[in-house]
Amino acid sequence: MNAPTGDAAFESARTLFLEGVRMYEAGRFADAEQRLQASLALLPGRASTLVNLGATRRALGRPADALPALEAALAAAPDDVDAWCHHGLACGDLGRDAEAATSFARALALAPRHAAARYHLAVTLNRLHRHAEALETLQPLLVADDPAAAGAWMLAGQTLQSLGRHDDALAPYRRAFALDPALGRAGTLLGQLLQDRGQTDEAAAVLEAAIAADADPDLNRYLLSGLRGTDPPAHAPAAYVRSLFDPYADAFDAHLVQTLRYRGHEAVVHAAAAAHGHQRWRDVLDLGCGTGLCGPLLGPLADRLEGVDLSPAMLERAHAGGCYDTLVLSDLAAHLGDTPRRHDLVVAADVFIYVGDLMPVFAGVRRVLEAGGLFVFSVETTDAPAGIVLLPSLRYAHSDAYVRACAAAHGFTVVDVRPTVLREEQQRPIDGRIVSLRAAG
Repeated sequence: MNAPTGDAAFESARTLFLEGVRMYEAGRFADAEQRLQASLALLPGRASTLVNLGATRRALGRPADALPALEAALAAAPDDVDAWCHHGLACGDLGRDAEAATSFARALALAPRHAAARYHLAVTLNRLHRHAEALETLQPLLVADDPAAAGAWMLAGQTLQSLGRHDDALAPYRRAFALDPALGRAGTLLGQLLQDRGQTDEAAAVLEAAIAADADPDLNRYLLSGLRGTDPPAHAPAAYVRSLFDPYADAFDAHLVQTLRYRGHEAVVHAAAAAHGHQRWRDVLDLGCGTGLCGPLLGPLADRLEGVDLSPAMLERAHAGGCYDTLVLSDLAAHLGDTPRRHDLVVAADVFIYVGDLMPVFAGVRRVLEAGGLFVFSVETTDAPAGIVLLPSLRYAHSDAYVRACAAAHGFTVVDVRPTVLREEQQRPIDGRIVSLRAAG
């Protein structure tokens, strides 16, 4: 069959284009890509088709493939605002934030009232740590009575917090959640900020409303438990831990050691060395290794050192330190349940403040620990009868009786328990214990 030509080709291309757009809107991205490519085969270089093809490829998780189509569209139609917006989004997906900001700025220069371009430019400027510019960019979107502006108000609150203006962030968060009660993320951010300010009653009410809006119930229940001191979940939500540490990675060591005067990592390694008679270890596992504070202390004492952590950014810093033979991105319990390796020392420094129920961790450590091997870790202190409490700081504390019960249940002998000051918070010492256990056999 011969390909259509002339008017017939145009009509066929137009039909395929419209089918592709409808499929994109229905979430059928693979089918949409097929239709748009067929349309381009009949009408090569058509800017609107290229823009939609780029958007579709980005929706398929292929931003690198989207860029050639978008750049071809811009070559054909350099004033196409949507092409510049999708180009910015694809660049952002690829971590090319400076290019993304330029693309969104070009879109705004062509259409100053283009809300999506303005919003995404502000998001990108925040990623570039240009927070003051981001806040200025957002201003035209902050319409007090427009529910569509809720996302912009929430972003304004986040931007103000990035600028250190936490008190000023309260009003934008309140406005965002009032304009769109279904925007549960705004409620979560508002609840966390109120909790940090000690406004516990309002924080609890807001977090309850966020749960009702079906916003990350695991995180919001975790925050509520910290407020109320009741019904602590088994552990901090993984996404919360990653969000806490990924942006913090570059400044983590300096803040923890210099500002908070953290010494838990040193105390854990010293206790392990003392329990081992200061001999060399064959294979060491550093649970929740973070940026690798334990690495320089453990590396010279071990034939092999492995670290595991949930935060990709923290692991990048640990890798740069050069102390670890292997670094694994994983949940602690999952790694302990899956790894085929066996160790003669497992350490966990300042890790169990994010784990409430230690029983599964102890079971996993016993699985990977050789007979007679050591398990040395730090915990914050509590005398709570339940043995586990989630503190208002959103850190778990464990009683001595609970830790000893976990040890007995999984075949560990208590070698040593020593009180220590783990760090300071608001110039107040945080009491804890360094616990050394030995595996049976």
